[in-house]
Amino acid sequence: MTQWELVRVDHHQFALGEPGAETLNPVDEGTLIEVGAGFVSFFTGITYGPARLALDLLEHAPETEGTQEWEVIEEAAITTTSDIVVTTLDGTESTTLTPVPAGRYTVRAHARGRDTRYGEDVTEPCEDYLVQLWPTHTADNSVHTLHKTDRAWSLQTQVDESSLSRDYVYIRNDSGDVVKVPPKGPEANAVRAHLNEFGGTPLTPTLEAVFSSRYVAGLDRPLIDRIDAATPDRQRAFARWCVHRAFERAGIADIDWLRDVLTEMDAGKPVNEDFIASFAARNRLDQDPRITRRIVSGLPASRELVQQYEALRAYSRSMYPEATPLESAIEAFWHAAKTYGMDYPELIDAARQDFFGKE
Repeated sequence: MTQWELVRVDHHQFALGEPGAETLNPVDEGTLIEVGAGFVSFFTGITYGPARLALDLLEHAPETEGTQEWEVIEEAAITTTSDIVVTTLDGTESTTLTPVPAGRYTVRAHARGRDTRYGEDVTEPCEDYLVQLWPTHTADNSVHTLHKTDRAWSLQTQVDESSLSRDYVYIRNDSGDVVKVPPKGPEANAVRAHLNEFGGTPLTPTLEAVFSSRYVAGLDRPLIDRIDAATPDRQRAFARWCVHRAFERAGIADIDWLRDVLTEMDAGKPVNEDFIASFAARNRLDQDPRITRRIVSGLPASRELVQQYEALRAYSRSMYPEATPLESAIEAFWHAAKTYGMDYPELIDAARQDFFGKE
C-alpha cells in the first residue's frame, strides 16, 4: 500500500537524492523533474508550503496503467553512493519517509494539481507526487516525458517587447486584407491622416481633455461619442467590461491570480498596487509558465505589440485613483482594442451588442 507523507516545498521545488548533492547543478531537465549527480529535483506549482508525496521502491519497472490519474509523468535515472532521502534544495531533510538504499535507479515521477494554485504560498496541500524507483543498469541520464496534460513549467517559446519589429506596421489594403507596410511610407501615413480626422468631427471638450481619445476616436467615432455621453457609472462599467474583454482575448482571464484581480475590480475594490506602483504584476506574468506571451499586429498604422502586456495595461491605466470615469473608459477601450490588433472591429461590435445595446 502506498504511504503518503507531506513534503515541504521551497522556491517551487523539493529534491530526492543523497544528502549533500549539488542540486543547483542539473545535467538535464523536463517539465516535472531535473536530474544531476546523485539527485532528482521536482518542479512544483506552489511556491512554498506542503505537498503530498509517496515513494514506492519496486523490484522492476511497473505497468504503465493509470496514466489518466496523473497530469504529468517523467522518468530519469540517478546513481547515489548513500541513502536517498527527500530534502529541500538546501539539503534539509523534509519528510519522515524511509530512506531508499544507495544504488542506481530509474525514477518515474508523477504529479497532479500543479496548475491549481500556481505561484502561491499554501498552508494545506493541493498537489500530489508519486515517485516509483527500481534498480536499473541503463547509462541514459536524460529526462523523458511519458505523459503531460498540465501547463505548469511547460516549455514555451516566449516573446517580450525586444521581439517586436520596427520595420513595418499593419494596415488594411483596398481589398480588406491586413498587410505590412513601411512605418513611414505613404500607405501608413494615409491611414494615420484618416484616423486623425476623428471620424470627420472635432473632439468634444470632454474628449479633448482625455489625451488617449485622439488614438481611438478615428477607429469608430459613433462608439466614442456614446462613451462620452454615458453617465459616470456607465463609463466605469464600460471600463470594467473592456478589461474583461482584454484579459479574455489575451488568454489570461482564467489564470487564478489574474482572475482574482478581475473579481476585486468588479467588487469595487481599489486598484491592486502591483499593477501600477511597480513591475510586480508584469514580472509575475513573465514568470508564470501557464501564460504564453503573443505578438499581435497592433492598431492601424501602429507597431506590433505583446498582447498580454496590453491586457495588463487595460486594467492598470483604467484603475488609477486619479482617473475620471471617462478617462477610465477610454483608456480601457484603447488598450483592450490593442489586444485585438487589426481585429479590433470585433471588440467594437461586441461593445455595441453586449454593452451599449442594453441601453
